[in-house]
Amino acid sequence: MKIACLWVPELSLVSALRAEPRLCAELLAVVQAGRDLGGRAHVLGATAAAVGVEPGQSLAEARAICPRLITREASPERERAAAQAAREAASAVSPRVEEAAPGLVYLDASGLESLIGDDRAVARAVVAAAERVGVRAAVGLASGKSVARLAARAAAADLTLLATSSGVGGGAFRVVSVHEQRDFLASLPLYALELPDELQDALRRFGLHTLGEVAALPPGPLAARLGTEAALLSRLARGEDASALTARQEPERFEEGEELEWDAASIEPLLFVWKGLLDRLAQRLTARGLMARELLLQLRVADGSWDERAIDLAAPTREVAALLQLLRLSVESRPPPAGVRAVRLSAVTTREVLEQMPLFGARGASPTHLAAAVSSAAASRPLRRAGGDLAGGAGAAAAADGGSAVRRIGHAAAGDRRRRAWRTRRSERGPLAHRRGVVDRVAAGAGCVRPGARRRSVDPRRARDRHGDLADRGRV
Repeated sequence: MKIACLWVPELSLVSALRAEPRLCAELLAVVQAGRDLGGRAHVLGATAAAVGVEPGQSLAEARAICPRLITREASPERERAAAQAAREAASAVSPRVEEAAPGLVYLDASGLESLIGDDRAVARAVVAAAERVGVRAAVGLASGKSVARLAARAAAADLTLLATSSGVGGGAFRVVSVHEQRDFLASLPLYALELPDELQDALRRFGLHTLGEVAALPPGPLAARLGTEAALLSRLARGEDASALTARQEPERFEEGEELEWDAASIEPLLFVWKGLLDRLAQRLTARGLMARELLLQLRVADGSWDERAIDLAAPTREVAALLQLLRLSVESRPPPAGVRAVRLSAVTTREVLEQMPLFGARGASPTHLAAAVSSAAASRPLRRAGGDLAGGAGAAAAADGGSAVRRIGHAAAGDRRRRAWRTRRSERGPLAHRRGVVDRVAAGAGCVRPGARRRSVDPRRARDRHGDLADRGRV
């Protein structure tokens, strides 16, 4: 059995750069969240350009080393979204996936040779799947979970930070075959295994620093002196990895979130945040061949409560502009009770719906764009008149017939404007000037004019009087 391990080291840094890829080459450090920490906040991760800044340092120490350091606070919402994206990347390669921790995913790589290629091609495909959703990952492939994770940790030394259109790139992989597994394990230092501190200290007192040295000892006496954890370590050092993949079917969550550094009290900063969240959400949906049929918006306000609302879409879509318009209309129609501190967007997905392009003529508007236009028309104030509330009626009718009611209202208003302009021009002309042809009896009341007759001006009042005289005599 072949197991691949997808690991996202420095998840807080990767999630911050996934939201702002342009900072990959800058002097950036991600620190603990907390407005009251100040210079006491600890550094959680830093880019390669910030030379000397290491995780665990305080912000004051990091600024002393790098005065031009740019800082971003860690965001649980961003980290949750990045961990979900890593799991989706693994699911795009293999159907059997186990998420051991946020940013640590195991997947069954058995049988993928006929679809993708050899082991290196499979590992490369996992790295590419992670980068498509904006996540830089280290991938290890081996015959067991423990060895695959150690291979991923070894591949982490070759990671770089590259800004891509999807987020962060620069992943790396390491493939450990069955034949080279023993040699690979023998050269690994013990501090790379994340052992308990007591076991680490005991092995150091015995002069053991690598897995090869542990494998050279008899397993029985080692387990008797140091316990069961030492026995498991001895089995791993000899390449006996008995850990199996436990695939769990978990509901797919397509969520994107962002923590705000201030309380947003207007729609403009929320629009800026929503645009980035929708872009990343659309990239994740595209990578899986899915569309959103419903959008869930959650806003965490200043008192800690969540303001939740659901937006039903007219049709499955991934169109960011239309979704952004629907979010704006939803919040403008029902504003949150207080300032917004965090935003979370969730998509209820469905399979991708392919649109049939017209053979002749221009492409029509999508149902989502029509729904956004109808919602905007229903919420706009110019449609309200003194004689009645046209916004409600127009919005309901437009929702039923796809916007034709709104178009009829616009056409009627345009016709009224044309008729008023025609009456105004007619009143300004004064006496009617007869021209060649038959003059309308109702409009001028002057009978008919012979074709080619001389033009003459007729006063409308005299024409009406003459028409009355002819009517009295029975000639009309």
